Amino acid sequence: MIFNYFISFYKANRIKIAILILSVATYFALTAVMATLNNSLPEIASLPFKKIGVAMVVQKTGQIPSHMTGVIFPHSNGPIYENELSELSKLDFVQNLDYGLYFWYFGDSYFKTSLGVKANGSNFSDLLRQNIEKGRFDLTNKQALITADFAQKNNLEHDDKINFGNNIFTITGVLKSNLSGNIIPADIYINLIEAQNIAAGSAEMQRVYKFKNKDFVNVVTLGINPKWQGNKEKVIENINKNYIVFSEKTFSKEILQEIKLISSFGKIMFIVLGVILLIIFSLLVVYNFKTREKEIAVLRMIGWSLKNLKRQFIFESAILLGVALAIGNFLALGSLVLLSHQKVSMELPWEISAKPHFLPQENAINRTITATLPIHFNAWLFIWLSLVFLLIFIIVNYISFQRIKNVKPARYLK
Repeated sequence: MIFNYFISFYKANRIKIAILILSVATYFALTAVMATLNNSLPEIASLPFKKIGVAMVVQKTGQIPSHMTGVIFPHSNGPIYENELSELSKLDFVQNLDYGLYFWYFGDSYFKTSLGVKANGSNFSDLLRQNIEKGRFDLTNKQALITADFAQKNNLEHDDKINFGNNIFTITGVLKSNLSGNIIPADIYINLIEAQNIAAGSAEMQRVYKFKNKDFVNVVTLGINPKWQGNKEKVIENINKNYIVFSEKTFSKEILQEIKLISSFGKIMFIVLGVILLIIFSLLVVYNFKTREKEIAVLRMIGWSLKNLKRQFIFESAILLGVALAIGNFLALGSLVLLSHQKVSMELPWEISAKPHFLPQENAINRTITATLPIHFNAWLFIWLSLVFLLIFIIVNYISFQRIKNVKPARYLK
């Protein structure tokens, strides 16, 4: 390649070449950012579950009770029995399973939302143990944990008593506020077996559900094998059409609305823009050869072979593409740094943040989760995209190089 020859060509066409370089660079940056965001979508959508360390929450559509007295299940928390838990645990993609019994209690001096959990060896109990603010972790023998918000609202401390009708519990510890990110937000945590006894003794719940036995729960959390491919939500719903499944898909649509670039409309516009840019790039390459036909003819007359001509034009195009990709990578990295400081908001469905909507003091719960975008730089993604752009460049130029053979030096001798 004769570099000075390329420099002369660049100076004569600097505006056209600058526009081409910036167009390719900008599109490369958009491609890299879109691919990075698209790869991050599952992680973004699973952020609401990170705080409780699970991937999915399963509940069952229940019935709305006639009387709001005593122990009441939210209508999205119908009973799930032991045989149903066994079915869920045997699914191929389920790595671990935990469960609890969530209920509201209307009575005495205040309203309570409660969650019965296994005392030890569960995701829930581990979460509670890690978030003790005052007192100690103990869920045995009518012991209970309460949140700091509930303690402050009702002027309670550890070692005080709370009750569910005739069932009296001693508060052994106060927990940090909002420890579950408002996913199944409880004020009080008690032992699962004691919660089952309280719920089974509820006249209203017995009337509504006619419990088979006391071995039931109404909130199931699942740890998932991330390598399993398929529609996990559909598989679970096929077991029981009344199951309500919350997973990353629950929040994906909401995230897509916020991040327009990776929405369906954004992807369509991106493809259209890419096709337009490819057409323009191809036309510019063809136009480049067309306007340089006389130049090519002269070079052939002074002894340049077709091989030398192709080498010259390949190196010229390669330099332009290399500069465009370098600028594109820089723009993409800068964009990702900016995006890593942006926040995305997701609103929890009422079912999963089951505070009663009809009580003003409970309806004030903040169901919106705001989190910083988890942006991860993937060097292989950038390398792969650069190779794709290089391949497109080779194909376009190879097709265009065929025009060199059609340039006849004799035409320009006159």
